[in-house]
Amino acid sequence: MRHVRTIVATSAVIAATTFAVTACGSEEQASAEAATVTSAAAPSANAYSDSDGGSGSGGFGQAPDVITPAPQIPTAEGPPAVAPAPNRDEANVDARDFEQASSQYFFQSPSGNVFCGFNSSNAPGTIVGCQVRYSVPGNTGRECLNTENNTYGVKINQDGTVEQICTNQGIFVGGPERPRVLEYGQVIGVTGTFCRSDEAGITCYDGDRGFMISRDVNIAF
Repeated sequence: MRHVRTIVATSAVIAATTFAVTACGSEEQASAEAATVTSAAAPSANAYSDSDGGSGSGGFGQAPDVITPAPQIPTAEGPPAVAPAPNRDEANVDARDFEQASSQYFFQSPSGNVFCGFNSSNAPGTIVGCQVRYSVPGNTGRECLNTENNTYGVKINQDGTVEQICTNQGIFVGGPERPRVLEYGQVIGVTGTFCRSDEAGITCYDGDRGFMISRDVNIAF
């Protein structure tokens, strides 16, 4: 009887030991699996340590950041600001170099798009005026076709008015020779009326009245 009890007790100890080992093994396996899942889900910072985005021999290349540019707010582009009228001291060319006939003076812009004249005999009653090969509708609403026989022009009249026109002939081009170029930065003055040439266009003044005209600008003021 004592022998039987010994066998039963021994068997119970073996079973308990086996269960403990099995349970321990299961916990270790579960811990190992959890560690594996955690490692796959959250790579360490060292995986992105390559400063060149992963061109080195180890680690993973980091994907470039996708930057969405901020939307640009459109801004209304108005006409360029008109500089104050020059005075006699600012005239830096000799008007006589631009004279083609008695008291008639003609010039063109450096681009060859704008032609202007003081006291043109083809525009009676006009102090100074310009015409273009191509421009845009004037700010007074005048629209031309931009063709050889219907092109934009603008002039200062002897009565002081500023008038945007369409012309079908060369009333401010001089001739028969082509007029001299009024270079950017140059100002010409004839009997107190001035024209300035710059990259924005040709601007002519008679006191505080005048105009600016170019390929992209057609303003009477």
